[in-house]
Amino acid sequence: MTKRDNFFAFFQGKEYDHVPVLSEDTLSFQPRELHDYVARGFVSDAFPFDRNTAGGKGWFGVEWEYEPSAGGSIDKGRTFDDVTEWKDKVVFPDLDAIDWEGIKERNKDFLKTDRIICATVFSGYFERLIAFMDFQDSAMALAMAGADPDYEDAIKGLFEKLTNLYCDYIERMNKYFNVEMIELHDDWGTQKSAMMSLNVHHELIFPYVKRVVDKCHELGMLYMQHSCGNITDIFPDMIEAGTDTWFGQETVGIKEDMVKKYDGKIICGVSIEPTDLSSLEAVKAYTQKELDKYKGYKVWFRVPKKGLSPEQTQAIIDMIAQIK
Repeated sequence: MTKRDNFFAFFQGKEYDHVPVLSEDTLSFQPRELHDYVARGFVSDAFPFDRNTAGGKGWFGVEWEYEPSAGGSIDKGRTFDDVTEWKDKVVFPDLDAIDWEGIKERNKDFLKTDRIICATVFSGYFERLIAFMDFQDSAMALAMAGADPDYEDAIKGLFEKLTNLYCDYIERMNKYFNVEMIELHDDWGTQKSAMMSLNVHHELIFPYVKRVVDKCHELGMLYMQHSCGNITDIFPDMIEAGTDTWFGQETVGIKEDMVKKYDGKIICGVSIEPTDLSSLEAVKAYTQKELDKYKGYKVWFRVPKKGLSPEQTQAIIDMIAQIK
């Protein structure tokens, strides 16, 4: 069984060989020709990429500045001051103008893999709105939509057009590069709580996420939701949308509760991030403690390699491989 076949078996409730690990069982493909990846500093293709050269103009005419300390980019300026102005201010990318066949040819060796190929949509709906008009005004626009039909129509119109683009992008990534898992990157929470109520999310964001999930499933792809923060209030929408898997921060302290509450309805991703890196024994002890938390529950894992020695990283991966 290939890593790809094992991955699908794991998520489809079939017999599988091993619990997947993000770095070992998936291949991220985010080619530089899709300018949003360069702007955001998340290129992953056949050629070396210096993240210090990241930034610049991405999709939708948004200018980004790469911040090394944050490991990502920050949007510069505003695209519009009022969400009702979006039709006149937002420049949507022309996917027909991209040399998809050329990208495929240049990356043909990179894409020869037994792993499942994954691509990320940077960003989803709330994060994209923030990139257009900053956090405070984006949150205010969502809050005002319930009382002001003009705001509601504007937000829904923008999100509808974004969804059309995202679904077109997903189809092309699947057709040309055999991408079989899509991650939608959209943070909905802070350390304390969700940034919006479930009602606001269900009315203004859920319908469009659901369309993206449905498109993935229509194409035989898996859908992964990236959303950090305490989003316990939003979980019912993720379940209803048919989300296959969710990765969020471990630091918020909700992961174990969500795994236990929604086991059998969504497969959560768990990060193994030891803080004591002084010895192999310390890393293994921490890992075993984390694995014991989720014994009997269906989860898969992420092993961030930053700070870990190769020996420590491999030890964690080997311990995960022992899970039955």
